[in-house]
Amino acid sequence: MAEQATAERIAQAFVAARRAREGFAEYPGVMPQTLDDAYAIQSRAIALFDRPVAGWKVGRVPDALVERYGANRLAGPIFADSIVHAEPGDTPAMPIFRNGFGAAEAEYLVQLGAVPAHFDRPWSNDEVLPYISEIRVGIEIASSPFAGINEHGPAVTISDFGNNNGLLIGYRISSEEDFHHWPVSLTIDGEVAGTGTASNMLDGPIGAVRFLFERAAKGLPLAEGQWISTGAVTGVHQVEPGAQVEARFGDALSVRCSIGIA
Repeated sequence: MAEQATAERIAQAFVAARRAREGFAEYPGVMPQTLDDAYAIQSRAIALFDRPVAGWKVGRVPDALVERYGANRLAGPIFADSIVHAEPGDTPAMPIFRNGFGAAEAEYLVQLGAVPAHFDRPWSNDEVLPYISEIRVGIEIASSPFAGINEHGPAVTISDFGNNNGLLIGYRISSEEDFHHWPVSLTIDGEVAGTGTASNMLDGPIGAVRFLFERAAKGLPLAEGQWISTGAVTGVHQVEPGAQVEARFGDALSVRCSIGIA
């Protein structure tokens, strides 16, 4: 009961801060020490927030913490009202929390088609491919009211919706293309903040989908049409309000946004 009460207080604090659109400096309670505890807080917060979930972000657990936490990825919800579809030539404003944490990440985005009736079996990357309807390029906005969310490990990150506050969906690409080896870069105010390729991301974007199928076997509610933000290709890059962000994929594709206040 004490653990449930603690999870309830933390979930209520995060939801209240997100609704107030204001950040804070101290974690609102005892930090979760396990991923199960963290996902319990997240699940309660999703229920309290009471907004449609239109997707899931996947993040990487640092190598040094994989053994301790027993996982190399983490997940958090993406809410429908935080998803923006980029139109050619547009630079939409994407929000971060005042006095909280804010970052931008260049990512490959996957939309689910029909999903299996049951997830409770082992999955391979090849086996999840038939359930993917399309792949796009985009930018995840990682933002939390808790300013120190990225300083305390994956359980804390999970506890506040996986540190997600938006998804910018860009151009569609073909699954037949060798996008895993495309050079990807993210610039902030015209300066390169990071570079990388999807081939260096554990087992790649499809592996992130497989991870969510494994989470779905434990109750994560995957559904047809949901978007999956598969992980930061070039790293997590902190941004301030007013920043101009561009993610470039391969030779021809780019997605741009400006950073605003939630």
